[in-house]
Formats: sequence, C-alpha cells, structure tokens
Amino acid sequence: MQLDLSKLQGWELTKAIYLIKAAKKLCMNFNCYGEIDVNSSTGYTYLWLEDYPFTLYMEIDCRLNDHDVWVMHTNLEDGEETERRLSEFDNIEEIYDWAESLETNNY
Repeated sequence: MQLDLSKLQGWELTKAIYLIKAAKKLCMNFNCYGEIDVNSSTGYTYLWLEDYPFTLYMEIDCRLNDHDVWVMHTNLEDGEETERRLSEFDNIEEIYDWAESLETNNY
C-alpha cells in the first residue's frame, strides 16, 4: 500500500500517523490496497486496508491513545456499521473474532 499523506495536514496528519502506529502495533500488513484519509461526511480520520474486515478511525476531537481509536466493521449486505474502541481488544485475533461473530449473525 502506498500511503498518500500529502492531502492531510495538521491534526488530521497527526491522527493518521497515530493510526498507522496502532495498525503496526496490531501487526497489520500494509502490503495490500488501502487508504488513509479524512471522511468528508464525519471529519473522522480513518485507515482502511482491504485485507482486513474492519477500519480503524479517530474522531475529530480526541486524544492520541488507544481509547480514542475506533474499530469499525461494515456489513457488506446492508452497510450497517458496528463500532468498538480499540482499547476493548487485547490483540488482532480478538478483533477478527468480533468481526466474524458480526458476519455470522448478520448474514
């Protein structure tokens, strides 16, 4: 993945860098298609990688800690989004289990 940080400035860039660090701490692999940007509707800074069933994001007003990083799963059938704080998970396996349980219950 090529991360294009050129369109991010100031606080959004700082949050994008924090999201990259959080993803690396989870041992996420960046060798896939993905995107890091600011959602034009919400103003949230997000990191999406196609190889993962979730997106990491940070709200506009937040601190740079895992409690302010959100993990979001999107139902591919109806677009329903389910979110939990990253601090609720101990590792990426727990995130996978959570996402899988959502997919099992929704599909």
